[in-house]
Parts: sequence; C-alpha cells; structure tokens
Amino acid sequence: MKLLRNRVSLVMLMVVLSACTATPKKDLALERVRDELNNLKSNTELAGYAPLALGEAERALRNAELATGDDLYRSYLVYMADRRIQIARTMAEREQHEQILDELESDHSAMLIKASQLEADQARMEAERARLLVATTSEDAQRAREETEAALRKEAEAARAAELSAEEAEQARRLAESRASEAEFARREADLASQQIDSLTRQLENLQLRQTESGVVVTLGDVLFASGEAQLVEGGRSSLEEVVDLLQTEPEKKIRVEGHTDSLGDAAANLLLSEQRAQSVLEALVSLGVASERITATGMGEDFPIASNDDEEGRARNRRVDVILLDN
Repeated sequence: MKLLRNRVSLVMLMVVLSACTATPKKDLALERVRDELNNLKSNTELAGYAPLALGEAERALRNAELATGDDLYRSYLVYMADRRIQIARTMAEREQHEQILDELESDHSAMLIKASQLEADQARMEAERARLLVATTSEDAQRAREETEAALRKEAEAARAAELSAEEAEQARRLAESRASEAEFARREADLASQQIDSLTRQLENLQLRQTESGVVVTLGDVLFASGEAQLVEGGRSSLEEVVDLLQTEPEKKIRVEGHTDSLGDAAANLLLSEQRAQSVLEALVSLGVASERITATGMGEDFPIASNDDEEGRARNRRVDVILLDN
C-alpha cells in the first residue's frame, strides 16, 4: 500500500510539473499515466480481476488524450485518469487477496480435517494393540501364544505407524496454523485495499471541474463540513491538497472561493454559513501554499443552485464550495 501511495504521489507531481512547463512536458505526464495503464493491463496476475474498473480507466485515459484547450482542465483529466487507474489496480489487488484468502481458508480446513483423521487412526491402532494384549490372558493359551506373537509383530508395525501418524498430524496442524496466518495477512491486505478504493473514489466524487465564463471551477462537495458547521472536518485539509496541486499549475491567475448552501432554513443564516465555509477553505488553501494575495472568499448563500432543492440529492449538490481559477 505504501508503494501505491508513492506511485500516486509521483504521478501527481509529474502532472503538476507538466502543466507548468511546455507542451512536451504535458505529453510526458500523459505518457506516464498511459504507461501505468499499460503496465496494469500487461500484469497477468492482476489484469483479469477488475475488468470493469479497468475499462473505466481506459475511458478516462482516452478523455485525457483527446483533451484540448485549457491547460488546467487537461491536467485535471490526466489526474482523473490516474485516479481511475489506481482504483482499478487496487480493486484487482483486493480481488486477488480475497481469492487467496478463500484458498487459504479452504486449505486450513482441509489440514485440520487431515490432522483429525490421523489422530483417529492413531487412536484405532492403540485400541487394537490393547485388545491383542488382553487376548494373552484368554483360556486358550495356545491360540493366545500365536496371537501374542502376531500381536508383537503388529505392535511393532502399529508403533511405527502411530509414530508416523503422530508426526503427520503435527505437520498437518503446523501447516494449518501457517495457512491461518497467511489467511489473516491476506484478509488485512484485502481490508486495506477496500479502504484505499473508498479513499480514491471519494477523491473522484469530491473534486469536479467545469469551464465557465469566469474561469475553471473546482467544485468541492459538502463532505468537507459537518452539517451546519463551518470548520473543516478531520481529513478535509488532505482533500484540499489535490486542489492546491491543480491551482498551482497556473500561479499567475487569481482565485475566488465561493460558498454555497441549499435552500433549507433561513436565507440570512445560509448566507453567513456560506461565507464562513468559504473563509475556512481560503485559510486552508493558504496554509497549504497558495499565495494569500491571489485568493479571495465570498458567501453566495442559497442563490446560485446547480441542482433542484426539491430532493436530498439536489440539495447535497447545492451544498458546496466552488474554487474558481479566474481568467482575468
């Protein structure tokens, strides 16, 4: 997982550097992401585990390859393609770990059954040995002597078989314990992969760009704030790091942060909340390296919805903060 995070950081760095320099650099950034996808597709151990996610990554890469116009928007599409590729890779790794887990748990159960069977065989041999020893005290001494002689031979064979069975049972038990440890490791890896997928998916959902007459708008969803609150939630600052990466691709442009709410509640209270949220985002962006002289914040209240306020889905879209990279 650490390697995956390092790889994502490297790709993002190349995207930012490429957008800040000449066209060949941009092409190099796109080529880097394309190589990531090709490497995943050629990985015979992973490629077959997440075909749908892999298809989405291919479509995202095509969108980036066909992009024209604004450099920031092109960089954004390259970034989105990279995220889709990382999601596909992580999904494939999770499916692989879950398959390994199933196999190990099956092996573990088989080893326990084998150990039980070997122990049962050993117990049966011990019982037979005891029965034969009892036979030596029977009234038929001659037959007892014959059976005793046979019993001694059988006892020697049984002792050796019992010894082997005990060794095999112990080996089976140790192997079962080893499989259980491997299964636990695979389970942890699968859980970590699921968490990584959730994180990458949230990043895609909460970072959306669109071109407007004013400039490029980065829309942040309402997950940055708890309901009715103006302070960033825990983890909200890390979500803004990717916004900063995009904003720094064009450091000469001014930035306006706009807070928006849905139409529920008092309009004046909504306006104040939108102002406070915009200011919180401004302060976070400045603390992350955006020059303070580039950026202003304003509250828009409920007056500029981008969806209907008649249902929860629409209201959720309207509760947002827009970070606008101004054209003038």
